[in-house]
Amino acid sequence: MSTRSIFSLCIGAALLVILAPDVGGQTIKMTVGQAGVNPGTSLYFIAQKENLFAKHGLDVKIIETTTTSAVQAMVGGSMQVSLGAGPAFVTATLEGSAPFVVVSSWINVFPYAVVARKEIAKVQDLKGKTGQVGATFGSAPDVALRFGLSKMGLDPEKDVKLTQMARPDWANVIAQIERGDVQFSVLPPPYDRMGQKRGFHTLFSLPELGIPWQQNGEWVQKSYLTGNREAVVRFVRVVADAMKVYFNQKEKTLTYLSEFLGSDRADTEYAYQLFAKWAERNPRPTAESIKNNLAAIKSTTPKAAAADPASFIDTSIVDQLIKEGYFKF
Repeated sequence: MSTRSIFSLCIGAALLVILAPDVGGQTIKMTVGQAGVNPGTSLYFIAQKENLFAKHGLDVKIIETTTTSAVQAMVGGSMQVSLGAGPAFVTATLEGSAPFVVVSSWINVFPYAVVARKEIAKVQDLKGKTGQVGATFGSAPDVALRFGLSKMGLDPEKDVKLTQMARPDWANVIAQIERGDVQFSVLPPPYDRMGQKRGFHTLFSLPELGIPWQQNGEWVQKSYLTGNREAVVRFVRVVADAMKVYFNQKEKTLTYLSEFLGSDRADTEYAYQLFAKWAERNPRPTAESIKNNLAAIKSTTPKAAAADPASFIDTSIVDQLIKEGYFKF
């Protein structure tokens, strides 16, 4: 073999080492829950489209679910990670399950508007009316609606009647409001905009209340994190890469979101811009956002009143990834 051929082979081998994904071993299989359908829950869909799970040595099955169902699956061992908001995981921990922690969280506001039929002009007009929480009782949109109503001066247990559905289906919620089956609900972007086109009134926007709130983040059981840290690290690397696509490749992201949300270009861009404004560039979980999760559930889970928000957080993985150069957008 000539010196030139040997040199070429060496250069080729070096390039393979540089360009190959650093998966650190064999492919890891995971089952992951995705609670909700809005831009804040789109990172896993973006990751699938971009083949990011394979890049980081993961074989991931994503299941659409609710946070309450995800808790049951994770406690039962059939799911390892779930995207979602804190109340269901915090409640389960306080009620005696194996403890949960959030390891990253990129959306830390309530990403919902409270909307109502056109004949309802103000929040006080909701008294005696029926609302749809948009998922199961105890899930993120249910807690958001109850918390928002209480902040606006209504008692969600006495002043209104609330109904639930098996899983988030915002098109169905819009149809229920149109038919008059219910008179109000929460809707995330772009579905609030779709509702406005049908004459719905937006009574108030929850993000504008300025309440820190852990909403879209990765929850795991402490025991799983302890025994399978490498799997969780790889998963959060995937999240970081998907965030990079979201923030740095708008046109590609809009195409993905249109498919994920089932929305047209205008509605998709509206939702994209709002979530880009709300999203954290550094998804390090904060105690303040968990503090409000606890405040929202203390009437139904008394132990929440004395719970330490920091006990539901593990920042070590985000801290590690920042040192590795992730989350630079």
